Amino acid sequence: MNDSRQGFYERYLRPLLFRMDPEEVHLLAHQMLPALSILKTQTEFWYNDQSTRLSTNIAGRVLRNPVGLAAGFDKNGTLTEYLKLMGFGFAEIGSVTAVSTKGNPKPRVFRLPEDDAVINYMGLNGDGAQRVAERLSAAHASVPLALNIAKTNLPSVVGDRAIEDFVASFRAVKDLPMIYASINVSCPNTHETKLAEVNTIDSVLSEIIKINHKNIPLFVKLSPDSDDVLLNNVAEMASRHGLAGFVCGNTSTSRAGLKTPSDVVSKIGPGGLSGPPIRENALRLCRQMHRMKTADQQIIACGGITGGAEAFEFIAAGASAIEIYTGLVYHGPFLPFTINRELGAILDDKRLSLEDAVGSAATASSSAARIS
Repeated sequence: MNDSRQGFYERYLRPLLFRMDPEEVHLLAHQMLPALSILKTQTEFWYNDQSTRLSTNIAGRVLRNPVGLAAGFDKNGTLTEYLKLMGFGFAEIGSVTAVSTKGNPKPRVFRLPEDDAVINYMGLNGDGAQRVAERLSAAHASVPLALNIAKTNLPSVVGDRAIEDFVASFRAVKDLPMIYASINVSCPNTHETKLAEVNTIDSVLSEIIKINHKNIPLFVKLSPDSDDVLLNNVAEMASRHGLAGFVCGNTSTSRAGLKTPSDVVSKIGPGGLSGPPIRENALRLCRQMHRMKTADQQIIACGGITGGAEAFEFIAAGASAIEIYTGLVYHGPFLPFTINRELGAILDDKRLSLEDAVGSAATASSSAARIS
């Protein structure tokens, strides 16, 4: 990636930050991000200088560019004023849970530098849905916001209590001006490996829809570890409930193909793997859901995207937007600008709008199959 903004971070700042505990660096980033305001004039120029072909539409909302902040970075909605300074077109706040929890014991975030990856076992720590809702209702967000809702990470919150927990979170945030709400049923760093029972997901959505009086578009966040049976069942359920689409995907429990020595990985233990090692599975998930979804449903892709070529690959596979998080750890706070610049150049070269590019690989493959 040939970008001086990234180069400075990768050469000078990253080596210093990587001497620190990963979670402490995350907290430091939260404290330092407001300092980017001194670059507001420059970042506004970068933002407005992006290709007009990058414009996309998510659930009826037009976005200046398709690069979003994935859930997990701004769990409590404290940074919304500054996200445009990083180049984002939108952001997904959360995961938000009904009850405030401290999460799993530390250490719970681990870098895998040989893989540009992270394993996190945070355990959905956060301020709780009511507190986040109050904060966001008074916020001056610099980009359109979505909200990710997950089940409170407590062993007692199972069965009917799990359904009630999801609904309580949505009830707390349902009046916020969200572009969509994402229901996270695939988090691998909680007490349960994942909430995969389709009847439970079905019940959660049924209850949320009853109180969704503002018709906030609903997405389901899926894991790249999902099997075909689960995906087929979720696709059918999403169609039946009239959901807006799918976030593909989440972190992974898989450790396949890592360059990091297996003994190092084994010592880390459980948690969700993110970054380039999960990219192919996330891309596969995106392709599968593009085939399974209805014509009016959309896909937001997430999983190891660190450049414009990778972003285009996901968009051509069916995504209308993409999200990043782990890439910021390895390539710095201005990675969204780099992805948008590279993606814009690809779209300009192909003379495609982003909307025209969505699913273009599947269309080309289908045309080739018919010809043969």
